[in-house]
Amino acid sequence: MASDERIRDIGLIRRSISRPELGSVFGLIIIVITFMTLTSISGTFGAMWLNPIGIQAWVELAAFVGILAIGASLLMIAGEFDLSMGANIALAGHSFAIFLLFGVPIELAIILTFIELAFLGFIIGVIVVRTGLPSFIVTLAFWFASRGFAVFLSQTFFNQSRLSVKANLKPPPGGGEDPTLIDNIFAFDKAFGVPFDAEVYYFIILVFIVAFITNRTPYGNWIYASGGDPVAARAVGVPVARVKISLFMISTSLACLLGILTVMTSGASDPKAGDFRELHAIAAAVIGGCALTGGYGSVVGAVLGALIFAIASRGINFVPFIDNNLFRVMLGMLILGSALLNQFLRDRIVKG
Repeated sequence: MASDERIRDIGLIRRSISRPELGSVFGLIIIVITFMTLTSISGTFGAMWLNPIGIQAWVELAAFVGILAIGASLLMIAGEFDLSMGANIALAGHSFAIFLLFGVPIELAIILTFIELAFLGFIIGVIVVRTGLPSFIVTLAFWFASRGFAVFLSQTFFNQSRLSVKANLKPPPGGGEDPTLIDNIFAFDKAFGVPFDAEVYYFIILVFIVAFITNRTPYGNWIYASGGDPVAARAVGVPVARVKISLFMISTSLACLLGILTVMTSGASDPKAGDFRELHAIAAAVIGGCALTGGYGSVVGAVLGALIFAIASRGINFVPFIDNNLFRVMLGMLILGSALLNQFLRDRIVKG
């Protein structure tokens, strides 16, 4: 069958270079080799890379940041930001804990908390698309509002900021029905024999689902079109406003998932939960190749960015001759280097 001369044949190498996550692949290789070398020199290689506790330290952090980075990357591809993600973790945790302390069954408390946070995402999205205000400003406002409202609720109803719900998550004394059956399932309690915290398994599931949606469905195309050229996207029938509102709802729902899991794992809700995690998630998305201008990036790249962040964050603790305070310096250089590399690759693609 003769090929269509109007279609340019693009080789494997060029297709690989055009992938948004290429820079993060290089970054992950470099960071792994670097910390393998440093931990070998310091004699802590086994503690970080072979010991189950050491592996859990960076894998679970990568999953926590990665779940938020999925939402951050989708919004960045669509040309938007969500700076309220970390605060929404605290709001979700406090809301869930308050429902439990008021005697709401765990199953219903989970559902109500997700409804509350999804509605919050809907409100944020509507404000952004209806007013035309930058999402940076709108979500910054909700960063303050969400965390402040969480503290307001707990102080108003219980006169304390940190809420303990351990009694609501433990079997009643003397036997009887176990109220933790749902969190044994929802939070993958270690009674099931799983070695990692629940967020690791949700992270893996979400990566496959979201990668499929963005690469294989019309909705995924709409996300890229909404960020690349919203005017042209509307002209060809893409519901840009609805797409962006739905992405804010996804972002708040992912924060809700982490907020609930944090309470189930620790038995308490802390108003400082998720502090700075929105910056970590955005950093992972940038490291993963997402463009701040929208229309470019990938969820897979954000996942790799989360792994890079976690290995660098936890790995520095295994290298005694490097001051832990240098982690933020390292993270800053990672973000800057990744942004420069991704821009270089995009320029090469545009110029052919």
